[in-house]
Amino acid sequence: MDVSSAGSVDDRDEPLLDAGTVEGFSVQRAASPRSASEPNKGQAVTGGGGCRQWHVLLLACVSVLALASTIAMIVVVVDKNNCGSNSGSSSSQQAHLPDAWMRMFALSDVHLDILYNSSASAISPQPCQNASIPATYHSIAPYGRVGCDSSQALFESALGAMANLDRSQKADVILVTGDKTGHHLYNYANGSSANGMLVLQGQAKFASTLRQFFPGRRHILTMGNNDVQYHWQIPSTDWYRNLYAHWAPLILCAECERGRFNTAVDPVQFNKTFLRGGYYQVQISDGLVGLIVNSLYWSSYAWSQTRPLRSEIPVIASEQLTWLTEQLALAKVAKRKAIIVGHVPPGLDPYRSDPTVQPIKQFWFDNYTRSFLQLTGETYRSTVACALFAHLHKDDFHVLSYNGQAASHTTALLLSSISPVYENNPAFRTLYFNPSSWSLADYTQYWTDMVQDNMRQTSTRWRKQYTFSEAYPGPQHIDASRLEAIWQAITSTEDSSTWLEYTHNRQIFAPNSLSSYSREHLYCIAHSANVTAYEACRLVRPQQPRS
Repeated sequence: MDVSSAGSVDDRDEPLLDAGTVEGFSVQRAASPRSASEPNKGQAVTGGGGCRQWHVLLLACVSVLALASTIAMIVVVVDKNNCGSNSGSSSSQQAHLPDAWMRMFALSDVHLDILYNSSASAISPQPCQNASIPATYHSIAPYGRVGCDSSQALFESALGAMANLDRSQKADVILVTGDKTGHHLYNYANGSSANGMLVLQGQAKFASTLRQFFPGRRHILTMGNNDVQYHWQIPSTDWYRNLYAHWAPLILCAECERGRFNTAVDPVQFNKTFLRGGYYQVQISDGLVGLIVNSLYWSSYAWSQTRPLRSEIPVIASEQLTWLTEQLALAKVAKRKAIIVGHVPPGLDPYRSDPTVQPIKQFWFDNYTRSFLQLTGETYRSTVACALFAHLHKDDFHVLSYNGQAASHTTALLLSSISPVYENNPAFRTLYFNPSSWSLADYTQYWTDMVQDNMRQTSTRWRKQYTFSEAYPGPQHIDASRLEAIWQAITSTEDSSTWLEYTHNRQIFAPNSLSSYSREHLYCIAHSANVTAYEACRLVRPQQPRS
């Protein structure tokens, strides 16, 4: 049952359960007698004994139209196993993390496709949208397909799963690290102004869906390369004004309470920087600030795609870097921690793994990369808790340094995607910050199996994938030294357990996730700020047999 058929969340005493399931919670949509009684095909991997199972069946009969004499049956099935958890695997028990920690739901690269057609033929030239060739029943995919962006049903499913978690672990903030609309929308109407209208329609649908599931909740949204009128093109002031209408109610959130951590956004400062260049500051707590950057201004590829290259673009790029420096200095004086959030990360593109076939691609200009890493890894290293980026649709973590010194590494976590367009299952995570130090203490990631969801047709089953501290045992904080120790274990040829954990987490249990992976390549990508550093790394880390 989608949001429109269930009623808005504002009208309910509890969050929606029927849009998704979490941690052993299985919810089915009443589409037919067959689907209502169909057993749950999802699986939960459990460890330890003493498990209990209980089932709650809620049958509600609602009269529809008197002339039609139609009865709608809503069947909700809840399965819960009280079992221990296994590191890096699905579990029905939530991680035992302190209630006092700040919780932040984080999702990225939703790429909501407002033209997605679940009945389109898989052999159609445009399998994601084109229904000119009718699909057979077996190819109907309401929750999306590998190679396609997110359907509305998949997006609502993820938010429904988050709402389930929110009942017991209320999130203080909801973070979306860019790319809210589909890849293809700017290609329609043959380059006419209708492109921007489709993207804005997608932005409006995205924002309204977030508000339906989490009304009155503070959101943090970042600019991605698909949040613009034309793919990768740095937008003008007019475009920021258009986005403002959809984003500002979620970010400024006049109806939001400050919550237990005094979360707030200064509307005057937000309007000044967001309307100028899509960047801004959030007071996440009295001890933690969020510095939200628009990394398109520092991207060499974005500059190459923006034609004509307007004179204000390099000016705003420098202004944003100056603003970031000033904000970090203020945070240091106030003895606050800072997290830096963007979309396109610094460093290199891991998809281009063979320089002899295709040159390694560096995301940012070298001067902006150097300045950013010097700020975050050297000058204000004790102030920056971590940097959060996305864009690659893969779960990853980097320890970047411009000068190559371990003492100046920047901790950069890359979020996976909701969109399955790049052969991954959808995933989101809950980030945990420890108020005693405002460091990033831990996170738990959740995923769903798209193949099984589409086989069921009427339900999804989100489950825990892993908790960082369980998958990579060690101190319960995430910083550069901790990540470096994990990378040493990943590249160990004596024990491949950490490597296997990392690769399956990176691809979200998608098939053939190991087929094109090289641990030396990924190690050098995670440690290299530019192409020169990558080439030097590969000289001392030549290709090893894949495992």
